[in-house]
Amino acid sequence: MDAQESSTAAWGSDFFGTLNGMPPEPVVAIGGVLEAMRTEPALQEARRTMLQNLGLARGGHVLDAGCGTAAALPDLLEILGPEGRVVGIDPTTAFVAAARELAQRLGATAARYEIGDIRNIPFSSEEFDAAFCDKILIHAGPAVVALAELARVTRPGGRVGAVEWLPYFAVSTSRPDLATKMNDIFRRAVYDFGVSVNLVRYFHEAGLSDVQARAYLAHADSLDAHPFWRAFLVQQMPLFVQAGLISEEDGNAVVADLEALSSCGEFSASFVVQSAVGTKPA
Repeated sequence: MDAQESSTAAWGSDFFGTLNGMPPEPVVAIGGVLEAMRTEPALQEARRTMLQNLGLARGGHVLDAGCGTAAALPDLLEILGPEGRVVGIDPTTAFVAAARELAQRLGATAARYEIGDIRNIPFSSEEFDAAFCDKILIHAGPAVVALAELARVTRPGGRVGAVEWLPYFAVSTSRPDLATKMNDIFRRAVYDFGVSVNLVRYFHEAGLSDVQARAYLAHADSLDAHPFWRAFLVQQMPLFVQAGLISEEDGNAVVADLEALSSCGEFSASFVVQSAVGTKPA
């Protein structure tokens, strides 16, 4: 086994690594959840602040690794202008197709989206002014391998950024055991549950310097405070049951408890989002 094969053998991912082999329905459902996450206030603020801190100029050249459905494109166009060169890669064909459609609707003629993996980015070294990923390291890694690739394709003195979140919900409940079972879903489902709280260490290990990190609190006092909450906690529950991450009985009980608390004004849910930006040494 050569060095490249050895490195690749260490790769891992969660269910996001299997989306191309799934039927269209669950992939469309997951795409809908990603769209709801795009505008959740804490996640949106973290992404926008991270992008601003990349130090991009008008007409700059940036890589969005693990671009999904191109959630970052509207924000990037505000920073780079219509002449800005945006390149996105993602392993999921349906997401790349959706990203291309969004770029066309927005008139982003200098943006292009391709199939690719953040751990083996198909571009030359020092090709971009900056590179970033948004909620990717939680699903595929090792994180240091991915961040080192982002650093490789970034020019010296350029910046690398990441946004991640900890899918642990501090949530109201009339039965504490249900909150535990609900949070166990996400602990079991994702590849690197604690990546968000280790971003600074991973950035340093990838050779990045002057790392700046920030934390944001996402909160809601109703299931309908923002589309994210119902989409993530309620509408996905059948997928979690089907995947064997929670029993049907417990899944139904979680949903019923959340709905009851929300309907009587006693719902509360929070989670933490974190971001980091580091510089590639000149």
